[in-house]
Amino acid sequence: MTTLKQLYCLQEVDLDLDGVNGRIAEVERELEGRLSLDKIEESLEEAKTRLQEIQSTHRQLQLETESQRERSSHLETQLYGGDLDNPRDLEALQLEANNVRHALEQMDVRLLELSLQAEDARSQISAQEQQLTDTQSAWEVRQAQLWEQLEELTDKQEELKKDRTSLASDVEPVELNRYEGLRRSKGGQAVAKVMRGLCQACRMSLPTQQVQRVRNGREVVLCNNCGRILLPG
Repeated sequence: MTTLKQLYCLQEVDLDLDGVNGRIAEVERELEGRLSLDKIEESLEEAKTRLQEIQSTHRQLQLETESQRERSSHLETQLYGGDLDNPRDLEALQLEANNVRHALEQMDVRLLELSLQAEDARSQISAQEQQLTDTQSAWEVRQAQLWEQLEELTDKQEELKKDRTSLASDVEPVELNRYEGLRRSKGGQAVAKVMRGLCQACRMSLPTQQVQRVRNGREVVLCNNCGRILLPG
């Protein structure tokens, strides 16, 4: 005949096993996570891409600037070379030269802005690379700790499984089914002790007659509030 003490001992092992299983799941999630590393790597790649775009724009603008400088030089030669004497042609040439000079001024400003942006991007990349190195080093240490914890937890899990199998084999099938059904519906706790007239699971006061039935131990008594199997404290 299954005793309440057997069920309570089984529950203690099951609760320990629940805790170990939960911790194993947490460790495995952390091992698979790498969230902080992934974020830094993603940000670093974005910064590198941005630097490449800035440098490409800078190169293109430099080529355009060189072309405009050559054009400006050519216009200056035409203006002051003495070959033109038509006032209208000279006026048109002067206007074009002024426009080219103005465009060059704007290009120089833009080139300076791009140079500053590139410098900022390089600084950001350098900082993120250092952050990535530091984080990778910390992760390697943490990863080693997690694998060690996982090994210990797995060994503990196997021990508890063996203990549970042994304890469950001594429980009558009908009682085992009821116990496991209660565990599923009661958050893992199917058996509760009665102390000072209170069910220690739901903390509700029990009728005196019910408390006496629990103390007698001649039958399985369920808490009239939470439905758990009651055990004398």
